[in-house]
Amino acid sequence: MEDLLTSNLDVNKSVKRNIVSLRISEDLFDDLSEGDDSLSTLATALESEVKKECPNSMKDRAFHYTTAIEYPFTHEPYLNTRFGDGTYPVWYGSMSLETTLHETAYHMMRSELQITGLDEIIYRERAVYDVHCRALLINLSGKEKRYPALIADDYNFTQQIAHRLQDEGHPGLIAPSARHHHGKNVVGFRKEILSNTRLHCYLSYTFDPHGRSVTIERQPGEIIAVVLLQ
Repeated sequence: MEDLLTSNLDVNKSVKRNIVSLRISEDLFDDLSEGDDSLSTLATALESEVKKECPNSMKDRAFHYTTAIEYPFTHEPYLNTRFGDGTYPVWYGSMSLETTLHETAYHMMRSELQITGLDEIIYRERAVYDVHCRALLINLSGKEKRYPALIADDYNFTQQIAHRLQDEGHPGLIAPSARHHHGKNVVGFRKEILSNTRLHCYLSYTFDPHGRSVTIERQPGEIIAVVLLQ
């Protein structure tokens, strides 16, 4: 494994973070107001009074930071993923929009197909954020031919690598995408390497379980990708 960890990449650029989201805000006080519009209106007004001293730009930055960066580092137990064994936080981003579309569409399909007897179209909304990454990262991209376990569906090998790097204090790594040929993903172990979040776009994912495909749109009718389950 030693020769696998000999290459570094100095990253100083924005990467794409693709997460579940909503295009239109829901009534966040619905559970509290129990359908009483007057109570919901009162709660919203009180929230506005509390926040009125905070400029909109500051609120937007705080919301984007929490949504696009902070969540994986603050919500335990941590997820078991390709580079995370559940004992430490892992943040995932992609070097390109196309890569993050393939990654998220694949995982959506795998997740939905676990539903027994699924026979209907599934619709999901997501948001893509630009997040600046500044760090010297271990570079595993381009090494998947010699080490095919880097992109295998068995995560044992990649979790061993990540656990070692995380224990040694490395901020993260660059990994080859298992879902997009020549694609690269950023795997972060420390949130300090991430900053300056900006909303890139909203997306709609439509999954057809019969065709085993996801159609991705920016706006209704504006298809930017169709991803097939491989």
